[in-house]
Amino acid sequence: MGLSDTATVCCLERLLNASAAAARGGLGELVSPGASGPRAPAIGLAAGIKDDADRRISQRGVSSRYGDIALQALGSSILELAGQIGEGGGLQVAPDRLQTHLAGFYAQSRLHSLTSTFLVHDFEHAFRYFVARDIPQFVGTEALPTVAESVQLQDRIAGTCRLVTGGVDLGDSEGETRGALEQPDPEQRIRLLHGVLRDAVGRGLSALASAGG
Repeated sequence: MGLSDTATVCCLERLLNASAAAARGGLGELVSPGASGPRAPAIGLAAGIKDDADRRISQRGVSSRYGDIALQALGSSILELAGQIGEGGGLQVAPDRLQTHLAGFYAQSRLHSLTSTFLVHDFEHAFRYFVARDIPQFVGTEALPTVAESVQLQDRIAGTCRLVTGGVDLGDSEGETRGALEQPDPEQRIRLLHGVLRDAVGRGLSALASAGG
């Protein structure tokens, strides 16, 4: 199932759950236990949510390469969201402001925006991984004479992924996303969110295909 496999759905579910937890005033419960001291609040939250997702993936026995990529995307999505807060935003944003910002996606029916953010990061990390895996065989050839040029190519591909998938409109998935998130049964929640993610991935791939055509 690739970019919409169960491990990846688990990561998306944890991101959406963070918004719901923030709306209930419980975002602090998601922060990594090792986040005290000098660690920035956003990093502590990203670490805690990633650890929770990783644990749930392991418990389900659904670990995968795409799941590993999705865990990276989950962490970088949280950091991007922290950076959206404006003045005082970013890694050092105050925990109460981070909670308010994340809560807004749930309270204002913008969960689809979280799915979009995750989709952008997941595509970028996935394309970086596969290009970095396959590109070394071409370094030193006429197509890619140097390592520096191969790195530039990877950056261009990642930038294109961000630009194109960031323009995919998922607004019509809000009702389905909220309905899935509010399911009390974890299995049913993951099953329904799989449909949401599968559709989002399909739209992302179609947009990339159109951009490349």
